[in-house]
Amino acid sequence: MVAYLIILFGSIAAVLRMHLSGGVEVAVVLLPVIPLVLAFAAIVRCFQGIDELERQMHLECLALAAGLTALLSASYYFLEGVGFPRVSSIWTFVLVMVIWLIARPFVARRYQ
Repeated sequence: MVAYLIILFGSIAAVLRMHLSGGVEVAVVLLPVIPLVLAFAAIVRCFQGIDELERQMHLECLALAAGLTALLSASYYFLEGVGFPRVSSIWTFVLVMVIWLIARPFVARRYQ
């Protein structure tokens, strides 16, 4: 994640200061995706190494997070239609992660 932050801020600075255009600008803007792909691969490896119960709990948390995020996102989409400000799609990812984190202790308690 440190690499992600360094590359993210570096790519933003490069786009703002170097006045890149075309394919070069697109490539520079997408550079932060590389460490995200590596983080995703690490998460997949982590999931492959945990036991079935832990995997089941994380799957339930992810299902809750995805469902609640879909519900909240759709609801907010309708609110945008009546004048609420548009929200960046990156907040969808953040919302999934936050709900997953909040759901974890509740789901784990069911298995005790």
